[in-house]
Amino acid sequence: MNKQSTPRPTKHAHRRYMKLFIPAMALYLFSMIGISIARKQDTLPEPLLYVVSIIPAVFIVIWILGHMRYINELDEFLQKLQIKAVLFGLAGIMIIATIWGLMEELANVPALPVFYIVPGFYFIYGLAYIIIAKRAGVKGWGAYL
Repeated sequence: MNKQSTPRPTKHAHRRYMKLFIPAMALYLFSMIGISIARKQDTLPEPLLYVVSIIPAVFIVIWILGHMRYINELDEFLQKLQIKAVLFGLAGIMIIATIWGLMEELANVPALPVFYIVPGFYFIYGLAYIIIAKRAGVKGWGAYL
């Protein structure tokens, strides 16, 4: 197999992504901690809890949209690798959801919280990207940023 020279995402795209990712994750964590504390101390009425529980999700949506923009800003080669990894992540999480959902329905296994879909996807996507980039001959950490 012909080894490719290491293509690197533009520094601008990576910088833009990190400027969005870091604050989004920090605000996600702070909102989760704050809402969890308020819930444990029983300081918020239940109807208000339904509304404020959406706040952390907003930051996850911002992060996902930022990741989509990041992929769009890469060169064609890295874009192709990223999209392949996204497809593996989607396929993996759909397979897990299907199998586990059927087991919940038919075998009475405990329900798996829907909350784990996004982390599960990103875990599978990350592993897939490492393997795909290595097979494509991409060298160095530049391929993983």
